[in-house]
Amino acid sequence: MSQASFEARVSAPAIRLINATKRFAGLGKREVFTALDGLNINVQRGCCVALIGSNGAGKSTLLSILMGTLLLDEGSLQIDGADVSDQPSWQRAARVALVRQNPEHNVLSSLSIEENFALALMGREGVFRLRRYDRTAVRDAAREALRKFGMGLEDRLSESTGTLSGGQRQAVAMAMAAVRNPRVLLLDEHVSALDPKRAKVVAEVTEQIIRAQSMTTIMVTHDLGHALAHSDRVLMMHRGRVVMDLSGKQKSELDLAGLAASFEELVGEALPDRTILAAAS
Repeated sequence: MSQASFEARVSAPAIRLINATKRFAGLGKREVFTALDGLNINVQRGCCVALIGSNGAGKSTLLSILMGTLLLDEGSLQIDGADVSDQPSWQRAARVALVRQNPEHNVLSSLSIEENFALALMGREGVFRLRRYDRTAVRDAAREALRKFGMGLEDRLSESTGTLSGGQRQAVAMAMAAVRNPRVLLLDEHVSALDPKRAKVVAEVTEQIIRAQSMTTIMVTHDLGHALAHSDRVLMMHRGRVVMDLSGKQKSELDLAGLAASFEELVGEALPDRTILAAAS
């Protein structure tokens, strides 16, 4: 790689979507549903972006495109200046990590906490094959990452993750993401299925990890208060497009009522009940 190419890649946004379009077949024979409609989004390194919006707005589709479980029909996706538009998820494993809403989907329940961390570290290296792992290094990394959550999980590394509660599994999932230190972290409502106490702990430690490791983060949430308070930027989507992009002073001066009112004015309909209830809780 030439010096000019290296400098261009280093200065490139962490995420760049250019005319990103994704369509799905509808119920009718000729019906087509456009989930992403020519999105153009740049996200700088280390930025935490909250993604909010109406039901069916395209938020989950966008996460799947970033993860590589879906590929674009049109347009392109760059991560750190490299075009990954045609790369499936396994080829992005060293660059992108995802923590899902359902705790059961983030860990392998039949494996121990330690073994799950071993897989996470293999993902960081982009190497997935049967081989012995450095047990001391894995256990040290797991203990350090888990200790932040204050749940005592660092002393239970030999236990099956299938015996853990939902909150404990999400703590393990976030700790696994931390040791992988991905270029891009995707959070798909990762605390919404937890009880309030566990949700608060996991959310707070998640933010600590994101800030300490300068992770570029895309966070889907229905909690408007959390979106405004714990992100650098808020993107509101509707019908496959970004209808509001808030950051800096503009974001800090907008309260929940103002955000909901602005959405209704822009798109002609109210935010879904789930979002309003989350904001009021």
